[in-house]
Amino acid sequence: NLTFDPQKMALARAVFYLSLAYVAFSIATWNPSHYQYNTLTNEKREFDYIVVGAGSAGCVLANRLSEDPNVSVLLLEAGKSDTRWDIHVPLAFFGLQLSPVDWQYETMPQKRACLGMSAHKCAWPRGKVLGGTSSINAMGYVRGNKADYDKWEKMGAKGWGYDDVLPYFKKSENFRAIGDNRYHGFGGPLSVENANYITPVARAFVAAGKELGYDEVDYNAESQIGFGFNQETIHDGVRASTAQAFLHPIRDRPNLYVAVEQSVRSVKLSEDNEKAVGVYVVPTEEYRTGEEMILRALKEVILSAGAIDSPRILIMSGIGPKEHLNELPYIPFRKNLPVGKNLQDHLMVMLPFLVPDAPPESGVSFTSTFAESWSSKLQYLLFGAGPLAQSAYEANAFLRSGMEPEGQGPDIQVLLFTTHLHPELLWRMKITTQAVIQNWGYDPLDVTPRTGFIVLPALLHPRSIGELKMDAVRSPLEDPMINPNYLDHPDDVEILLRGIRFVQKMMNTTAFKSLKGQCLSELATSSHPYDSDNFWRWYIRQTPLTIYHPVGTCKMGAAEDPTAVVDPRLRVKGVKNLRVVDASIMPEIVSGNTNAPVIMIAEKAADMIKEDNKI
Repeated sequence: NLTFDPQKMALARAVFYLSLAYVAFSIATWNPSHYQYNTLTNEKREFDYIVVGAGSAGCVLANRLSEDPNVSVLLLEAGKSDTRWDIHVPLAFFGLQLSPVDWQYETMPQKRACLGMSAHKCAWPRGKVLGGTSSINAMGYVRGNKADYDKWEKMGAKGWGYDDVLPYFKKSENFRAIGDNRYHGFGGPLSVENANYITPVARAFVAAGKELGYDEVDYNAESQIGFGFNQETIHDGVRASTAQAFLHPIRDRPNLYVAVEQSVRSVKLSEDNEKAVGVYVVPTEEYRTGEEMILRALKEVILSAGAIDSPRILIMSGIGPKEHLNELPYIPFRKNLPVGKNLQDHLMVMLPFLVPDAPPESGVSFTSTFAESWSSKLQYLLFGAGPLAQSAYEANAFLRSGMEPEGQGPDIQVLLFTTHLHPELLWRMKITTQAVIQNWGYDPLDVTPRTGFIVLPALLHPRSIGELKMDAVRSPLEDPMINPNYLDHPDDVEILLRGIRFVQKMMNTTAFKSLKGQCLSELATSSHPYDSDNFWRWYIRQTPLTIYHPVGTCKMGAAEDPTAVVDPRLRVKGVKNLRVVDASIMPEIVSGNTNAPVIMIAEKAADMIKEDNKI
């Protein structure tokens, strides 16, 4: 016979009801106004610094520059405040692409890539919200390789070698993960954590690397080559965007002004075109038709609008390639600089797997059945833990293909997302129904929860270079023309092919064989025999994906470098009081995710701005 202890039962009931009460209280008292900022008022029109774009760099700049109470800082954001709950719950990030907090950019039709996408165009998600893309990305914290920054310096970016930038990585960071503490910072605004829930698939991924002779590494420390569980910009189960980390805690500073839903059309220059004196602003909803307001900058205008919109604003201001500006009758020519050139991005290829023997509720990977269960929701609401407290981007590997230049770091990154390739994800990536059937052989309308995972070999150092331009025919207020020129160079395809072959070796390890995963790419229908090199070359060109990492369109370089837009202090060449501080200044893309490097760039730029203005 079963016996029950009445006191223990009473205690259990009390804990249960208190937990429910706490959850109800948390839901009822969640206050989106904590994240809410105002639109622009007419009360103040002059500021010492105007920062354009409250993204990964802009929020950092607003924080650091407003530390001095004697200067006024205006931070302008075209998007809205980050009040949506799904911005802050890490696992919900999949639904942010093609939502109102995404600019929803897309590339021009590609000749050699994106052939399975609608109109051969790849989706290019960019954050249109406080925090920018740090509010919609997968939260991976990857710095790149020491060799990346040393190469920047050799290319003319004096003061940007690894030893120069490491202190700025550490300055931002509050490292709460497992790693080499010599290379990390503690007590900074930006929380960096490991996931508190690790799936069996992620454990198999890292174990497979060890079977193949690679170390488990802190890839943000001494050696990047190897395998490691993801380091994420998350704080106690909540996304640590730059808005959350750098902006919200200092929102009450009296010298800091934050205005949302305000778009900058162009920079106002002095009559002689030698100095930036302000910006032309219009409410975002009226961007194409609204009347401009002039806001004046007494010290500097700082463009932190990202690798798409910073060059767009410069071109709209008459600063760009002379031959391109001459094609645009609606924009007066002012400065001849190679704005929009040098566009680089990381490209990855999806290898989706199913695990038929693992039911959706098993927790082997993230499924809707598992992640949206009551136990998962309670675990998240009570403790900020469990499946909802991470992004499903669980692990990375960094490898050399054998085709990389001597002295360079890895040229392949392998990313692991422990979720099934759900039809909604495919829709958000703009992959056509025909391509879904052709590449993976399943019904794109079948939304049955399944246990699965996606392994994505990625190209870290593309030989193919693209360009951003404005359309000479359409209105200047339309989206820019983005041509990444994906896979134009044949080496890019061959490096990705080597990445696929490496993933196949991983799947043949004991660690992965135990999962009995089935690669859906085996179901592809192609004129090439399955698993031949030509099959994979065809497959690579069908549905490659951006990893959210466009850079380089306002390249940094030496003053005498004709390919550079900004000098090593990030000042636009030939225009006083105007800087660019974001991913667009990278001379060459780094060996990994770009959010952490952009935050570092902003930290270093803030010190430069203070020095140059003797703050």
